[in-house]
Amino acid sequence: MARPPRPERKQELLEQILDYLLDSTLADLTFRRLAEGLGISSYVLVYHFGNRDQLVGEIIRGIAQRFQSIEADGIPRTGRADLVAWARRAFELSLDHRGRHLQRLEFEASVQDVVAENPRRAGVDAYEHWRAFLAGWLVSQGVPAAQAASIARTYVGAIMGLLYDFVITGERRAVLESFDLIAVAFVQQLSAPARSAAS
Repeated sequence: MARPPRPERKQELLEQILDYLLDSTLADLTFRRLAEGLGISSYVLVYHFGNRDQLVGEIIRGIAQRFQSIEADGIPRTGRADLVAWARRAFELSLDHRGRHLQRLEFEASVQDVVAENPRRAGVDAYEHWRAFLAGWLVSQGVPAAQAASIARTYVGAIMGLLYDFVITGERRAVLESFDLIAVAFVQQLSAPARSAAS
């Protein structure tokens, strides 16, 4: 009788795989190459992850887990300054060497989905998660739903653009300065008397 997979061993392997991929791409990923890079047998990967498609799905989920700690701390439900400070902490999680390459892999997976026969939608789901969160927060602050949806798309899109900027340039300080400009514009937009008049 086969032994059941140990979840803790699978998680350990996933962390090792993510470290290995910091210098590689999803497109180049094969069980054989990965097993050689990790110094294990391909059987171990098949045992814990199934086939290549399942492995890539686990890798993408593993990448998304980097935000779990800050979401567990609690997302601010009121107060613009608290929300901006929380969002900056979440943004900074991607602004080191590891974060840069995990974000690169997430972008790669998302781009592959555009032409995939069976897209994984992990990138879309993450994007929609943040858009829905911000739109919901804005509605809770009295912004009409249609306007909240447009504002959320604008700001989440801008932040994703800054993450892309960091992936391709590696210029952390410049990207953080741009984040702060976006945060100021966000707070000013919500503070402007024109907002209620326009709605």
